[in-house]
Amino acid sequence: MTGSDWVFLGIFSGGLLAVIASAEVFRKAMNWSSEATRKIVHMLVGVLIAATPFLLDSMWPMLFLGGLFAIINYIAIKKHYLNGMHSIHRQTFGTVFYPVSFFILTAWLWHQDQLVLVTAVLIMAIPDALASIVGDNIRQPIPIHFGPEKKSVQGSLAMFVSSFLIVLLCLHLFPQLGPAPTSVLNTLWIAGVVALLATAGEMVSVRGSDNLTVPLTSAFAMFYLLHQSSAEATQFTIGMILALIIAVASYKLRFLTGGGSVALLILGTLVFGIGGWAFAAPILGFFVISSLLSKLGKKRKNKLLTVFEKSGCRDAGQVLANGGVAGITILAWYFSQNDFAYFLYVASLAAVTADTWGTEIGVLAKTPPRSVLTFRNVPLGTSGGITLIGSAGALTGAALIALISLLTTSGHISFSAKEFLFITLAGFLGSIVDSIVGATIQGQYQCPKCQKITERKTHCSHHQTKFIRGWKWMNNDAVNAFCAAAGSGLMCLLSLV
Repeated sequence: MTGSDWVFLGIFSGGLLAVIASAEVFRKAMNWSSEATRKIVHMLVGVLIAATPFLLDSMWPMLFLGGLFAIINYIAIKKHYLNGMHSIHRQTFGTVFYPVSFFILTAWLWHQDQLVLVTAVLIMAIPDALASIVGDNIRQPIPIHFGPEKKSVQGSLAMFVSSFLIVLLCLHLFPQLGPAPTSVLNTLWIAGVVALLATAGEMVSVRGSDNLTVPLTSAFAMFYLLHQSSAEATQFTIGMILALIIAVASYKLRFLTGGGSVALLILGTLVFGIGGWAFAAPILGFFVISSLLSKLGKKRKNKLLTVFEKSGCRDAGQVLANGGVAGITILAWYFSQNDFAYFLYVASLAAVTADTWGTEIGVLAKTPPRSVLTFRNVPLGTSGGITLIGSAGALTGAALIALISLLTTSGHISFSAKEFLFITLAGFLGSIVDSIVGATIQGQYQCPKCQKITERKTHCSHHQTKFIRGWKWMNNDAVNAFCAAAGSGLMCLLSLV
């Protein structure tokens, strides 16, 4: 960095610290709640950060600050410092995600499109805070249950309207920062799409994750609509509408919870809107057939409801655990335009399909499962338990995803018998990795009343279970995400053969 960059860095850092310190002083003097203080700091800091592209030529001071404040805020949360920002009614890492998201946005957009950068930061700063303020202070909130945190219709509406207005204002006021739409209709179109996806990102937030999901989702949607052709932008919008229809239908059919439907909207927009049919067909195959499989043998599966951590309708965590790696590989394909990223995408879906099929079919086996480690008989529902019929189902599921991909690439991607075999093997072996993780490091608990081993933290009429082995954070969703990542990783290894 140049000398002027260091000077700016010092002045800007001082300004941020002054805002934070002033908020702490006013909180104590005026007896404000920590939640109110945090929202004020949230908005003021965001507005200051959004102004930096107008004041600074180099991005390096802001990258430095983003990394520094992420570390400082994490330490403050752990050490209970700066209570005006961190001491609120729920545990949150929002003040850590906030600078992390700005770091990512700056590294990506400072030289690519500062219009999108400024807009995304302002959406993170103002609408995200307004949604919380409206939701917390409305007299008669209409609750919506999309996850572990309380949301309201009024708060989500405030999020959508304010995001829509900020996109309109930024496109109108700062066209010199990036490619601006050529018509009023295009401006309204972009604002509507971005606002809807930003609102979806806020709905499924957990522990402040909206400070990551809202700006990144908004930024990508706006960047794509501004930089791609009209035909591609139209496909993106149609993809979002299709994802919305499927999400609503899945909620009505009880395939997904409310949170799972919103997560599907975001993921489906990426899949359908960017990848087209070649990307959409495999994930639709996984989702539809796996959802139908979950309905088979329902009476027998109901006996395992107290063993498995999650069952029945898939929530947002399950959607993202199974499809998050696929979403990342789609973005990798978009930015790199490398066809191998497509095979990583399909391999991750083959792995989660194999795992899902292995479980859904395996629990119907008449013979007891065996441990994937010792091959000794284990109780039905035991993590790491496998059956012959379940393994056959896992292999079939992986092969089906590979076949769907082979049939739908339509010559756009070179797909040979070798890729078909590798995807099938990567998917099947990924499900085996899932079983090994489940048998070794997945968190396991024991009910003090019935002594049954379970993945749940409560059992037998909400009795608190005792943690007995594994890693507490390695829950069912983490294991599924590990499985998806293993599928892509194994595809990389097999491709070296």
